[in-house]
Amino acid sequence: MSQLRLGLAGAGRFGQLHAAVLSALPNVTLAAIADPCTERCHHVADRHQVARRYGSTQELFDDADLDAFVLVTPDEQHGAQGLAAVATGKPVFIEKPLASSSHQAMALQKAAAASGSLLQTGLLLRYELQHALLQEELAAGHFGELVSIRVKRNLSAAWFSAVADRAHTVYESLIHDLDLLLWLSGSRATRVMAMERRFGTHQSPEGCYALIELASGCVAMAETSWFVPPQAPANVMTETWAGTIDAELAVVGTQQTAQLRLLDSPLTIWGPDHQRHPDAQLWPLHQGHIHGALERELADFTNAARTGIPSRTASLDQAIEGLQLAEAIVEATRTGQAVAMPRMVADPQS
Repeated sequence: MSQLRLGLAGAGRFGQLHAAVLSALPNVTLAAIADPCTERCHHVADRHQVARRYGSTQELFDDADLDAFVLVTPDEQHGAQGLAAVATGKPVFIEKPLASSSHQAMALQKAAAASGSLLQTGLLLRYELQHALLQEELAAGHFGELVSIRVKRNLSAAWFSAVADRAHTVYESLIHDLDLLLWLSGSRATRVMAMERRFGTHQSPEGCYALIELASGCVAMAETSWFVPPQAPANVMTETWAGTIDAELAVVGTQQTAQLRLLDSPLTIWGPDHQRHPDAQLWPLHQGHIHGALERELADFTNAARTGIPSRTASLDQAIEGLQLAEAIVEATRTGQAVAMPRMVADPQS
């Protein structure tokens, strides 16, 4: 397939970044956009000269002229919309998390295998170059035996209200880092202990903290919260989204250790109101184009969609295990007890 005609579901904040990337990728035509907000749909479609606009995802999936779909809709809609998308038999990319539960995700995996649909999910940090280089070092055995991995993802307090009653913090933010733990360690999680901090009556806690035992013996520590104050250096600056992702990763092995901080950008700008560390890794905007990990991730999916060869970077098995790990953390915070992880089934696409 020389030119991939692609349909995008979701024109919200993150969907707009996807639209910018997809409209600029070689051998890809962003041919249709669907969003229930007519004004938003037309705004994004006009910007990227997309003629076909739909008010529902089902209308998008019914468009026989499209070759593949990218879903960047609210998290809680991924399961049902994903099932409808893979039922077409066409390649489908679903932003993280793959579904609202591991059972829903496994149903998606099974449905995709039955219809012949190539299914891929958003595992953004696997495409960030520094994380990818670290994974190569680990896979090559240069760290010796892994002792511990620590991940942290604290976010701007101003963002919490948008997700507080929509999705649990573990699924909204920590899901990225749970995938990192599985990917970097190359090991299953076996047992989880966790605690949370709540300062209101929202569905989601403002903070969540977990201790995770891996089958290899490695110990992982995970932290996420929504307490970064507005005075913190900003590293997310888009038209509709500004604030701070204070993310950190530390890996300790018997032969090597590594540390990675997202805020430690070599570029710092001091302005009249605040200090900025412009993002150069995840989705930096340069000369009108989005680059970085998001561009590499979507290029990987569109290449898989054109060739029919599944991605070697994204793993449905580990995406599902990440959801199982998230569920175990939530259960551990609820009960105050250690939670044993279930065993995984084989991924028919891996």
